[in-house]
Amino acid sequence: MTCSAHDDDLVTQRFARGDLQRIRRLVERAGRRLGLSPTRTDDLVLVVNEIATNAIRHGGGSGTLTMVSRSGGVSVEVRDRGPGLPAHTRGELPAATSIGGRGLWIVRRRCRCLSIASSEHGVAVRFFMPCT
Repeated sequence: MTCSAHDDDLVTQRFARGDLQRIRRLVERAGRRLGLSPTRTDDLVLVVNEIATNAIRHGGGSGTLTMVSRSGGVSVEVRDRGPGLPAHTRGELPAATSIGGRGLWIVRRRCRCLSIASSEHGVAVRFFMPCT
């Protein structure tokens, strides 16, 4: 399988509490349609789920997912309208005794070109997932 070689809007979708299962299915179908490898499709679903979960939990309860096919993979953006990330947020692996806090750490290890823009008006997380 090869990835699409042109820019193409795959998904633009609002989400809120109760929508995560639907978002995961939507992302999986888009990854397959684009021709991502099964491993990359699983990584894409995992990363979007982690970021969308953070948007719901910490970013005002909802967000918007946008996926665009690019040569060699897919560009993804998840936006929320929450209060922004705390200044100390780094996405490092928390202590083994910590209950949570691994989502951003997982995201950083599964995708490329991760950028996080945070302000008092919300957070925009952007990343690239290659085909293979």
